[in-house]
Amino acid sequence: MEDKEYHKSGEKIEDIIPKSIPEKDTTKNIKDSMYSDEMYSEEQKARHEKSDINVFSVDGVPSRWEHNKKMSKWHFDPFKKPEDSEFKVVCKFQGDWSLDVQNGKERSNEETLLHYRPRSAGRQDKDLHDGELLDIQKASGRNDHSAMFNYKFASAIGFEKKSDNSYKQGNCWYRPGFKTFVNIVEALGLDCHQGRIHIQKLGQSTPFHIDQQMRYSRSKWRDIWLNAGADKDPLKLRRFLIALNDWDYGHVWQFGNSYYHQYHAGECVVYDWTNMPHATANMGYSDRVTLQLTGFITDKTRDLMENGHKDLIIKV
Repeated sequence: MEDKEYHKSGEKIEDIIPKSIPEKDTTKNIKDSMYSDEMYSEEQKARHEKSDINVFSVDGVPSRWEHNKKMSKWHFDPFKKPEDSEFKVVCKFQGDWSLDVQNGKERSNEETLLHYRPRSAGRQDKDLHDGELLDIQKASGRNDHSAMFNYKFASAIGFEKKSDNSYKQGNCWYRPGFKTFVNIVEALGLDCHQGRIHIQKLGQSTPFHIDQQMRYSRSKWRDIWLNAGADKDPLKLRRFLIALNDWDYGHVWQFGNSYYHQYHAGECVVYDWTNMPHATANMGYSDRVTLQLTGFITDKTRDLMENGHKDLIIKV
């Protein structure tokens, strides 16, 4: 049975998700720049606030996916030959993160596409969420979809619960029990803003999307974003994905036109998050477990991204 209320606010689902798809109106478009050129500048936020339509609409129809496509430089040709530039394996970490994984699994909660986004955090969050939910409804006829089990162990702004013994290292706050993951952050030279353990079980998936990193439009993240100049150069912020177990049958990663498979635990992937459409799924009988790190790159990170390779071993 589908939920009747949105967990975080108590809003009725029937009030959030339209009963019918809005008709197209080609005059209704938001004239934003490409994601890689400008994202959540003060000018863009002001433009969004003045809009009387969903800011992720295309021709008057709210849609995260169609807006992604419009703002990305990707070709979106499904028959074009895959290119090496669609993602890059920059190194392979070696270490024992079994305890970190166990802690993450024990503390993780199921995330669905309906319930994971904080709709009250700002105009961009609400509108993107509405567009994403409409995409789900159009594609599946359902109001929700199970995406993953997830646990956040690192945050640049800290955690709401102060009783969890979180501690600060560098510019980031960490929850205890994830020392090997923290070692990986340090090995990357990443100014970490968020760290999550991401677990997909049989049948879970995250549909094709391009990341907007919505939290940087929220007031509590705003100074971090603007002080770094990331609103004018969003590629200062990057996301790294580290496989925490070997590839198994049914574990799916897709970046653009490329499938990433037959990988080994520890392989670290980076991609152009402002342009590259990507998706994940698990059609197999074993969990697919990933470490997801997001933050500003430093000179050390940049050197690894440029000169690293699949056979580069980094012990943590």
